[in-house]
Parts: sequence; C-alpha cells; structure tokens
Amino acid sequence: MTDPAAACVGEIVELHRVFERALGAPGEDLSSRFEAAFTPGFAMVMSNGRRLARAEVLEFLRNARGARGEGFRIVIEDVAVLHAAPPLMLMHYVERQFLPGGLETSRRAGALFDVSQDTPRWLFVQETWITPPPG
Repeated sequence: MTDPAAACVGEIVELHRVFERALGAPGEDLSSRFEAAFTPGFAMVMSNGRRLARAEVLEFLRNARGARGEGFRIVIEDVAVLHAAPPLMLMHYVERQFLPGGLETSRRAGALFDVSQDTPRWLFVQETWITPPPG
C-alpha cells in the first residue's frame, strides 16, 4: 500500500456506500463485505454509548437490511488523519445520514485501521452524535 491515509479515506467512503445500499433496500446480502472489512477483534462504541463486538455489529447489519428505506443516503465529510503510525492509522470523519421524509442525523467518528495489508481493515470505531434523531 503506497499511501495508507488515502487508502483509509477510500475505505471509509466505500464502506459507507455499502451501508447505504444495505440499509436502504432489502435486496442483496452484503454480509461478506462487512466480514472482510472488520478484523476479528473489531469493536465499536455507538453514538448512544453502547459497545458492540464484531459479532454483534455483523448481526445488526444482517438484521437491518432495508430498515432505513429507499431514498436513504449517507454522506461522509471532514475526513482527516488524526495519527499515523503504520501499521495503524487513526482517522476522523463526519457521517451524515439522510432518511426518507427529510430527517437528517449526523455523527462524528474516530476509526482505527490496520493498514498492514493491501486494503485497510477496521479495528475500532467510536461514534458521537452531532445531530441525534428526534425523540
């Protein structure tokens, strides 16, 4: 991998495109893409503070297929390197979700990647609400 930072930016954007497809329509099963992206020890802390292990994240994604409805969109902004120490890269980004009916939410995320292979793999994600859903 010649530029680990650029590869991480590409992976962040691409995986969120896959999330958009998976959550927006109940069609294709994208489980293998998610399994390949997340390392065996992957974990995340969701915006509500709940910690999920890899198996829980994969189960959530399998069960959430089509849950957001057609027209669901995700936009990734403000991607930056927080710390580069290959084979680890700590990245930052803002994820904006646009739900059918005009509802918008946004969250700030920090993501730790393993860049020792050709494709960056996700080790950990921490999310924080910027604009939480109503209610």
